[in-house]
Amino acid sequence: MSQRDMKTNNSNETASAVQPVDHIKKQIAESEGFPIEKIDEFVTFIQNDPYITSAGLQYKMLQTYKAGKFAVQAVMPTKEEYALLRRMMGLKDEEPLVVMRGEVWVDGLARPFVDYGTTTPKNLKGFVRFSDYPLEMATRRATNRAMRLATATGMCSVDELQVATDTTQTDGNVETMHNGSSATQSQIDLIKNLGRSPRLTERERERLKTQIEDGLDKRQASELIQKIKARLDARRKADAQPIAA
Repeated sequence: MSQRDMKTNNSNETASAVQPVDHIKKQIAESEGFPIEKIDEFVTFIQNDPYITSAGLQYKMLQTYKAGKFAVQAVMPTKEEYALLRRMMGLKDEEPLVVMRGEVWVDGLARPFVDYGTTTPKNLKGFVRFSDYPLEMATRRATNRAMRLATATGMCSVDELQVATDTTQTDGNVETMHNGSSATQSQIDLIKNLGRSPRLTERERERLKTQIEDGLDKRQASELIQKIKARLDARRKADAQPIAA
């Protein structure tokens, strides 16, 4: 086979690999009510599996209940809830666990949609380690799960990823993330979108740009996404704190 034929063959293989993902994006946009131009902001693909982002869930909440008609919050669980979750997870007394209760209150409904978010050293690894942002990640998982219930969203959210070194577990499904597999365009686009946040410093934005240019595999991109989100969440909460007189 000539070099030209090899290039043509490789181009055809690349095109055939891209088409299914684009087709899935279009299907998700139609089924979830997302604008197709926003699909890369609302849904990210890892190993060709779709995961809804926090922005996607917030969009669905606004479309489903309208602004001012709902409230999303995370609260501390009761002692009974915490003890029950520890037993359900089979944790030993010395094993750390952070739990938050996510609630979505909707006008006209007497009770909220409720789900829980947990973090342990086993389900929070990689760049976003348990020792760094256990409370922030438990909070994100709790509120995102509650919003998934409130909007009947079947897709897992990005925060469900364990960000493990070799495998990532999502609600019972285990998928292997190979280091040699390049980051998807959806992952790169999401990193770029997150990198535009004014809460990042110029130096941090430049570092993100360099990391993208140097090349990322799927695992590294997933870890980087989680790290940026956790950092932005922490700074958003710090900005929201009232300033003492």
